[in-house]
Amino acid sequence: MLVNTIDKMTKVIPTIVDDDLSKFDAYLVDARRWLKREITGSDLYDLLETILVAELPAEPTDEQRAAFAQDTYLLALAEAIIAYKAYYEAIPFIDLIGTSSGFAVTRTDTKAPASKERVEALRQATLKSVGETIENLLEFLEEHEDYHDEWKGSPAYSMLSDTFILTVREFRKYAQFDGSRLEWIKLHPQMMNAIRLKIDPRISSDLSDQILEQLRDGDLTDKNKAILENLRFAFANFTIGNNDLAESYLVRVRNVIMKKPDDYPAFRDSDLYASIIANTIEKNKTGNSIFRAGL
Repeated sequence: MLVNTIDKMTKVIPTIVDDDLSKFDAYLVDARRWLKREITGSDLYDLLETILVAELPAEPTDEQRAAFAQDTYLLALAEAIIAYKAYYEAIPFIDLIGTSSGFAVTRTDTKAPASKERVEALRQATLKSVGETIENLLEFLEEHEDYHDEWKGSPAYSMLSDTFILTVREFRKYAQFDGSRLEWIKLHPQMMNAIRLKIDPRISSDLSDQILEQLRDGDLTDKNKAILENLRFAFANFTIGNNDLAESYLVRVRNVIMKKPDDYPAFRDSDLYASIIANTIEKNKTGNSIFRAGL
């Protein structure tokens, strides 16, 4: 079980002076569940539990040492998130006790309860630590693909598989975004809206889905590579609301695939392309009829 001793809590949060972990038990349970549900997914969380009890062989190779160090670092990040999250949730209630007339605050001869302002300041500082540690964990996972098979079941991993841009670092190359990874993850609905409501109607969901699948599988075709850069600029800027700029990049993509549809069979064979051709034929017929009537 991750974070199963008070020593692990105090290693992350030195302001804890207790030697009793039990007052944090309920908050630790919630924090572990939250980490598994929102960040790691079940499979990667199970791997972390395995890493927790793993030991190096008696005479490890350099490769084994490196892998063990990498696993240990990942585990440390995960346990730090749990500790910070549990502490953040526990802070308002640590010194509260129930009495027959309601709640009271514990006090000793040498210590008085901290002011509400100082408690809130501590809470906000702890919340910041939660966010920073999550960012470190996500960045580590983004850069170490050997954990991706276990990570695939998590909501956080969906950011790597549902969209045209795999990491927040890459996203910043295409659009102005100064937020954290957590804030970037919260943009996921806007990202999906950008793809399904803005991009798909212009290049077809068939071509869009093909590119997404090829990005996941790492086998992007040369023709799709040729439009990916402009597609990413369009996607990123639609996501943050720079619609005019995004549209300019999307027009570039549309021009390429319309000029040579045979290079993009997913688009050429789509209902969207059939509709475009049908509308073009109809407009030509209408134009010719008007021209003849004018004669």
